[in-house]
Amino acid sequence: MRIGIPTWVVVATGLVLNIVAALMTNFVIDDLGEQSASVIEAQTNNNQLIQLSWQQLDALERRRETIMVILAVKPSMESLPTIFGERLLDSFTDMTNTALTQHNMPLIMDKIDQQQDLLRNKIDTLYLDNLHLADSHRELSSNISFFRNLALFLQVLGLALIMARDLSRKRDQ
Repeated sequence: MRIGIPTWVVVATGLVLNIVAALMTNFVIDDLGEQSASVIEAQTNNNQLIQLSWQQLDALERRRETIMVILAVKPSMESLPTIFGERLLDSFTDMTNTALTQHNMPLIMDKIDQQQDLLRNKIDTLYLDNLHLADSHRELSSNISFFRNLALFLQVLGLALIMARDLSRKRDQ
């Protein structure tokens, strides 16, 4: 039993499938690729911010050590020259006029601790954000793979239907 579908319908269906595959590649897959690239860019930016925050945290720790060494070798309870205090405490806007003395040491150490805690929280937040971005990237990669496979399938099926025209001609001869 032979089904009476005209050859032009089969060929037209094949062409439509090829066009759909091309459009899918052009719009859907490219859009997902752009989204994937922006996720990777966000991860890279977060990694740079994490690295910068660690450097700032390390710099604060070195600043703490410097202050402790300076105050440990200073023989009296008098404050250091103002230039030292301004330079060592310049990252704390509310402490620029604080004198570097043994008396102010707990206040200075508290401010350093607070600043380090803020930086650690920032690092934690960025790291967790990167974990979510990694999940998003995996999902996008999976979608890209699915649509590429689907487009390839539609393209092959479309070509097979177009080739059916040639097979139809050979059978009719």
